[in-house]
Amino acid sequence: MKTETITGFYGGSHTPCNVFIYWDSWDQLHWYCVEGSVNVNATGLQEMTDGVDVEMIGDCDTFTASSPINSEQELEDACNDYIKNEYTGATQ
Repeated sequence: MKTETITGFYGGSHTPCNVFIYWDSWDQLHWYCVEGSVNVNATGLQEMTDGVDVEMIGDCDTFTASSPINSEQELEDACNDYIKNEYTGATQ
């Protein structure tokens, strides 16, 4: 599992943002979240690099985090909780 932060933008005004990315090697998804957001999305093999327009990324899964994501570690933890609950039916 790997995490990284890239710069990107979103919205019609092209608001600059940090995008946290978590690579889940188990189901081969890139989970990503704009810093400060609770919206976590996943894309398949689409690569994301600096300058990405997050509105143009094709999502294949999504969930809402319980609190805003403000670091790579928070994204990783939220994804692991979601994956555990989604695939095993476990609860927190």
